[in-house]
Amino acid sequence: MADLTFFFFLLAAIAIGWLLGRRSVKKKRRDTSEQQQSLANSYAQGLNYLLHDSHGDAIDKFIDSLEVTSATFDTHLALGNLLRKRGEHDQAIRVHQNLLARPSLAVASQQKAQLELARDYIAAGWLDRAERLLQELVEASSELRNTSLEHLVEVYRDEREWSKAIHAVNLLHGRRFKRLPSEWAPVQAHFCCELAEESIAGRDYLSARKHIDSALGYDRTSARANLLWARLEYQLGRPKEAIRALQRIPRQNPDYTPEILPLLMTCYEAVGDETGLDTYLESLLREHPFNSVLIALTERIQLQRSDVEAAAFMGKYLALRPSLRGLGYFLNLHLDSTQGRARENLALLKTLVDQLIAARPHYRCGNCGFSGNQLHWLCPSCKSWDTVRSVKGIEGE
Repeated sequence: MADLTFFFFLLAAIAIGWLLGRRSVKKKRRDTSEQQQSLANSYAQGLNYLLHDSHGDAIDKFIDSLEVTSATFDTHLALGNLLRKRGEHDQAIRVHQNLLARPSLAVASQQKAQLELARDYIAAGWLDRAERLLQELVEASSELRNTSLEHLVEVYRDEREWSKAIHAVNLLHGRRFKRLPSEWAPVQAHFCCELAEESIAGRDYLSARKHIDSALGYDRTSARANLLWARLEYQLGRPKEAIRALQRIPRQNPDYTPEILPLLMTCYEAVGDETGLDTYLESLLREHPFNSVLIALTERIQLQRSDVEAAAFMGKYLALRPSLRGLGYFLNLHLDSTQGRARENLALLKTLVDQLIAARPHYRCGNCGFSGNQLHWLCPSCKSWDTVRSVKGIEGE
């Protein structure tokens, strides 16, 4: 269907070029028959290229036969946009570059063509070229300034130029801190978190704290900022402060509860508060019954008491909320206490459950459906922030 639409669009565009050229020829009354014949030949050749799936040659004929004027500008622009949506980035760039090569066009039209060319470059992955065009538009066009800034944010995000991205967002909304529109505040917080990640990796803890503070200034409920805060406190030798930061996350955003567990347990062990850890895990399980919490608490019971008590505890919860991960751990608890044929059967069942778990993704994007076994704060597919979460239900949490 998309190919059919493209076919008729380009066919119509070439036809328009021929008709407009013919009208122009009549009006000018110069070499009428030769120019009309030339335009007709271009139209016929363009049609022939289309019929033989030679889109590149057809586009060349379209550019030759349809003069760029204020009347035909939108047709050129629309063709370029259609090519970009089809993934034919090189062809789209040719069409939009052809528009920019026409000095007779009005300034506003040239700027629109420049914006579309920048979008072509972004789609093709030529971010440095897009950045230059967009920066020019920010300075030169009040009408396209905000749109250009939004695309610049996109470019800086993909280039991992986080400071530039933060600056572009501030320019876009005319303010430096807080009170950003609701759709931009979490994005700005993530840019600050990216800078904090880099600072922590480089052991620049002062800068890391500054970036985390900025992130929480933009979005006080940022789970990522609180996780980074906890990591920073732990690395600085303050596990109690790290625990407080981690405990804020389930209250603010329960979906990220499984992400806090490894560091949370490490911090409780560092302060030697085994009872406090058990009590907190029990409260988490009541409020947010994720499988990760259930397994962590079951492991604690197994360590402190016995396999039998751990299996009984796990079995009670599995009866209420069955899950593959829970079943896999439950079977493992029974393997060591089972002998003979029964043990072989349990081992076989455990293997099958493990294979099912391995075949299922742990995370999924709620926006586009992208799935994988790693948490991404920025979805690799749709480029949305905070949309990848743990899979819930019988196959997940």
